[in-house]
Amino acid sequence: MTGFKGWHVLIASFITAMMLAGATFYSFQHIVEPFEKEFSITVSQINVGMMVFLLSAAFWAAIIGRSLNRISPKKFAVAGAIAFGIGFILISRIQNPQHMLWVVFTLIGFGFTACGPFICNVLTTNWFYKKRGRALGFAAVATSAGGFIVQPIFVYLLNELGWRDAIFWMGLSFAGLSLILALTVIVSRPEDIGQFPDGASEPIAQNIVAMDPSKILKNRDFWVIAIACGLLLGSDQALLVSLKKFGLSKGYPEYSAAAIPIVVAGSAIAGKLFVGFLVERFDKRKVFSLVCLSNIMFLLVAIYAQSFITMVSVAAIVGMAIGGIYPVWTSITADCFGREYFGPAMGFMNLITVVFAIVSMGVVGKLYDAHGNYDLAFKILIPMATLAAIVMMFVRTKQTQSKKVSS
Repeated sequence: MTGFKGWHVLIASFITAMMLAGATFYSFQHIVEPFEKEFSITVSQINVGMMVFLLSAAFWAAIIGRSLNRISPKKFAVAGAIAFGIGFILISRIQNPQHMLWVVFTLIGFGFTACGPFICNVLTTNWFYKKRGRALGFAAVATSAGGFIVQPIFVYLLNELGWRDAIFWMGLSFAGLSLILALTVIVSRPEDIGQFPDGASEPIAQNIVAMDPSKILKNRDFWVIAIACGLLLGSDQALLVSLKKFGLSKGYPEYSAAAIPIVVAGSAIAGKLFVGFLVERFDKRKVFSLVCLSNIMFLLVAIYAQSFITMVSVAAIVGMAIGGIYPVWTSITADCFGREYFGPAMGFMNLITVVFAIVSMGVVGKLYDAHGNYDLAFKILIPMATLAAIVMMFVRTKQTQSKKVSS
């Protein structure tokens, strides 16, 4: 079909997800030092901010996922862009960290979920089926691109303007651009403009593993996927918020420590695209195991390598270690529940996986406060990634039904 709009929608939602992920997940670690100095609080206390953010994103994902049959992804993206911008502006002016947490949980959490990676995955699943693996792999790159592109911008603004003005201008500009893209480019479903997934000329049959995808919480595979992804995501998130502080704890100069998460984010771009390629061609459970192995390799190097060159060299190679989970997670979930119930299933899963992420970050932060380094904390993450690979092998992959995609 000529004029297929799926890739335009994917690129637009990719850009919004990239900006919002870069402004939150990756930029967070750079305000740890300023917050320690201005508010006289510990790393574990600062990590509460990321925990609240993750909890909020999971909370809103469940609500938005359940509402997608009544409210279109496009409308959510518009509302999310506005909420995100207002939230960042408020954060830049609030003086009490506890008040910031309320803004994070409400405006920023909603905005990030409604206009960020979650809605990007929903749109991608709506627009692609046979090409879903590569499309979801590309969508997953958005968060890493946020770390690679947005993170250096935030570091520059932070050094030039201070953390408050850096957050203000980032929030205002990113929300404005996201709003424009949501209003002018994003289309919720191909059927809304007379098209079909993948640019097909007629409705295509999608194979769904679940016998009754509407019974999400009663589905065994739902819990297997959620637990496996929760275990690996816990390791991912704990690493992600600790990379710069980890570099400083190793005695690296400030600029070298700040380079580690940027290198990891850049490497993860290639890693996610590679994983997206693999999930279309190989058993997704085995691809997930490969991602877990990469995570373990990265942790081992972080624990035992002393040289900065060794650290960044391995980070540049093992790109799928951080974030490689996302194209596998979303692809397996889409296979199991189909595009109609993908959003609700991912929303409910977020409520489960966030528990693992919050506990992992809390433990890592407290262990750092107690020991002054991340060695013991990272050692604890290794069995989590190992167990994740084992649990995922119990997911069923046999397709039990076919359904025409026509509405």
